[in-house]
Amino acid sequence: MIKKDKIAIIGAGISGLTTAFIFNNKGWDVTVISKDDPRTSFMNPEFSSLYPAASIIPHSVYSDELLDLFRVSNNYFHSLWEGKFPGVKVNEHFELFAYNQPLPNYAELLTNLETWDKFNHEFHPEHPEHAVKSGWKFRGFFADWGIYFPELIDRTLNQGVHFQKKDLQPGDLSDLPYDHIINCSEIGSVKLFDDKYDLIYRGHILHIKDAPPLFNLQGNPVSYNFSPDLTTYQSTSGTLQDVYCYPRNDGWVLGGSRQEGRINESGNWEGETVHEPFMKIDGLKVPAQILELHSKIIHHSFGIDISNLSPPKAKIGYRYIRKKDNGLRLEAEELGNKLIIHNYGHGGAGVTLSWGCALKVAELLEARV
Repeated sequence: MIKKDKIAIIGAGISGLTTAFIFNNKGWDVTVISKDDPRTSFMNPEFSSLYPAASIIPHSVYSDELLDLFRVSNNYFHSLWEGKFPGVKVNEHFELFAYNQPLPNYAELLTNLETWDKFNHEFHPEHPEHAVKSGWKFRGFFADWGIYFPELIDRTLNQGVHFQKKDLQPGDLSDLPYDHIINCSEIGSVKLFDDKYDLIYRGHILHIKDAPPLFNLQGNPVSYNFSPDLTTYQSTSGTLQDVYCYPRNDGWVLGGSRQEGRINESGNWEGETVHEPFMKIDGLKVPAQILELHSKIIHHSFGIDISNLSPPKAKIGYRYIRKKDNGLRLEAEELGNKLIIHNYGHGGAGVTLSWGCALKVAELLEARV
């Protein structure tokens, strides 16, 4: 391998920056090209790295390589945590359901996993009106985004990686003055590489600033996902929705919704919409169940009244699923005289799989040069 080959990484989200970090550490000459600068962008829903829950759990992603990628990524987060990388934390995380839900296939990779039958008489977040019927808890990594992402940006863009802000068009690719191109543009790939798959999950996220930490009885940080039944919370197409809570250093991130749709040629959303009941926060229609369910769970389980805290701020973020049949694209392609390595379609697991995918990209490229 000629380590000083020039590499262009398209996209400055979590996948692009993590991949740039890996290649920079390997000694390559790396340039990140993106229409968004992660140091200054704040409200673009297509720039999904502005809006992650940042739990290290492979939710809403479809890949035949999921287990291997999650294993590698989870191990990398463990090494970051041991090395005290800013913002990498450990939660006691609960996945709870008001119906019978089998364990996911990635459960074998979860640390200190316990199933509902083992802890149902112990402390767990719970809704006073919707009894938990199944679930699991484990010791899970979590990226406190307001700390972790700026640190990753600093260690990548400010320590050897070049950055170019440019809205690339398909015709620009063949003229890029780089030896190899790594595509981490996520939904930008629909236009840039003529990807015919364009399935997106749109999610509503609330941030309650300066909300207190949530702890279990042993004083360990707690986060949770809770899935009620269909009569309580569903999308316009009848798909069951769930809510999640991730405490951060600057408050709580509360979700969520998973509305299916696409972005049309005019850049507007086409797909599921918010229906009654809803509330308006910051001018956005937000499913009322998000705040209602969390308010009762948190008050019942932790004794905290959300109405006494700062008013929630609302955002909408997009997660590029691509397709539900092996939607993650992690492969090499020849485009004219250019070698392209694709790394996109991470859905709701961009942070979760970031290190595993970045290392896989390095493996794919190094095998070809």
